[in-house]
Amino acid sequence: MGHDSDVPFMGRQLLQAPHSSAVPSNDPLRTPTDGNRVGPRAVRSPFRLRDSLAARWPESGARILLAKSSICGNRTAYPDSVFDDIVESTRLAPGDRAIEIGAGTGIATEQLVDRGLEVTAIEPSAALADVAKSKVTGRAQFFIGRFEDFSPDSSAKLLAAFNSLHWVDPRIAVDLAVQLVEPGGSLALVWTEVISWGEDPFEELIAETFGSPWTKRLDRVDGSMQPIMQGGRFDEFQVHHHPFERTLDGPTFVAVTKTYGGDYTDHQYQAIERIISDDFGGSVTKVEDAALYLATRLN
Repeated sequence: MGHDSDVPFMGRQLLQAPHSSAVPSNDPLRTPTDGNRVGPRAVRSPFRLRDSLAARWPESGARILLAKSSICGNRTAYPDSVFDDIVESTRLAPGDRAIEIGAGTGIATEQLVDRGLEVTAIEPSAALADVAKSKVTGRAQFFIGRFEDFSPDSSAKLLAAFNSLHWVDPRIAVDLAVQLVEPGGSLALVWTEVISWGEDPFEELIAETFGSPWTKRLDRVDGSMQPIMQGGRFDEFQVHHHPFERTLDGPTFVAVTKTYGGDYTDHQYQAIERIISDDFGGSVTKVEDAALYLATRLN
């Protein structure tokens, strides 16, 4: 699966039904983001704890907590098409400077340097940065600290964030983005959104097990982008969809889900493993979308 669509992001639009597993077409926002109801039951977010920790960063030490919850081994790798799309759509060339917000374990950092970009990776957690450094073997520079405290000596052609901009206060993020991206340069924001948690009727069984359907999109995405859209320093976001899928056995599905946080019990997770084992032959295919939001810095 590759680059699916290119449409302007105009804010929240009509929402897709929660149990659909269709690949998105021209609607960049498909799923509930703010606790609204779908059918008779309220949507429950497996991302809720991650959202609440992000809202309190840095006081919560959220990224350290996530690092301790087996995040390194179970985070999703982005499709290669995402990075090819970024380079092609923004007309980057080898040697161009890029700044990455929240590099984490270097999943995206490695892909960026593999395409010849001169990357400065910003990461608050020294432990996560060490993992990232081991992947790029000296091919990127690292700033260990918060994005808010980063003071570059020059601007960049690309400022990128992969499932990380929601860690930054949106009011601060827009000012820093204007400072860091040179006129004509690009802002690339990627969030992984769930299209389908698994084949029917897996989502219904999740809802029964956890008391309500699971939302499919990180709650804070809109809030992260809204100040940028309203600031007048970047043009309109264009969203490019990069759907992909992966087949997960029960333990792996649970391990991945735990990286989202949430106040679920071991009994509930064990129930999901049994459902995958007994009702789905030992694995389910989760369909996701690496949604790429691109905007150009205006003069």
